[in-house]
Amino acid sequence: MPGKPWDALGCPYEQARALAEGPESAQRAALGHFEALGGQPMAERLQHQMRAAGVRAVPRGPRPTTSDNIAGLTTREMQVLTLLGEGLQNAEIAQRLFRSSRTVEHHLASILAKLAVESRGEAVEVARQRGLIAAAK
Repeated sequence: MPGKPWDALGCPYEQARALAEGPESAQRAALGHFEALGGQPMAERLQHQMRAAGVRAVPRGPRPTTSDNIAGLTTREMQVLTLLGEGLQNAEIAQRLFRSSRTVEHHLASILAKLAVESRGEAVEVARQRGLIAAAK
């Protein structure tokens, strides 16, 4: 997947730029990275590029609640992350939030990208370190 070498080097902006050159799924991840990094001009440029290429449902940008979140997470992503912190699996989270497991998987992928981590456990750990979710009891 594009962007992995930059991620390993700790270069999130370059990682996002590399992802922006990849397929649609990578471009969507790049948008999340740009938004999390405060790279709104690059996010807008990529959104325009995606729309010009015929990509449907290109995000319009973060809502104020998302912009206010230090990791750029949406309200729903925060709900998913909180439930991850409680140790719930995707199916349990889906049931609790009245969503499909597939939708929860999409939220989880976005959370991992925005937090620049590769696993659920890492996401919970980083979220606790940043004060996004409460520490384990």
